[in-house]
Amino acid sequence: MRYHAIVGGEEQLVEVTPLGTTYRVVIHAGPKEGPNPRVLEVDAVHLAGAALSLVVNGRSARCDIDRGKDGALSVLVNARVQKLELLDERKLRLRQATGKFSLEGPQRIDAPMPGKVVRVLVKAGDEVTEGQALVVVEAMKMENELKSPKAGKVLELLAVEGAAVEAGAKLVVIG
Repeated sequence: MRYHAIVGGEEQLVEVTPLGTTYRVVIHAGPKEGPNPRVLEVDAVHLAGAALSLVVNGRSARCDIDRGKDGALSVLVNARVQKLELLDERKLRLRQATGKFSLEGPQRIDAPMPGKVVRVLVKAGDEVTEGQALVVVEAMKMENELKSPKAGKVLELLAVEGAAVEAGAKLVVIG
């Protein structure tokens, strides 16, 4: 099986071949690491939940996996968390076809429907990352977490905890 792994923003081609009870994993890294792929012999045993016991080239490690809402994985190996995204060939082609558009200029985050602001998670002037939660609005007995559409700075913060808001009300502006 071939996968495209995105680790720390770097894409790597990973080939996994079953060899009876173990796996041969070949990692073709990016240009920084050079042209020679890393070859690993991996023995993996599924533990309770989303955990694995791994023996990689003779070294043992426990690996706990947490799947995020966006499909990305957080992998805990020996007290170190690594963000990881795996794309098979089909998912990679879909991502390349849709592309990712950059948002230029200030971006306005509005209330999606009438409701009440239950939490404000940022302050004016804060630096935020793309996808970071900014405000939580309760509407129809459900909490809606409104996230930043891009990395930037909180230019305006109009959301106030406990305040009622109308649909389309400006809550935050990210620049």
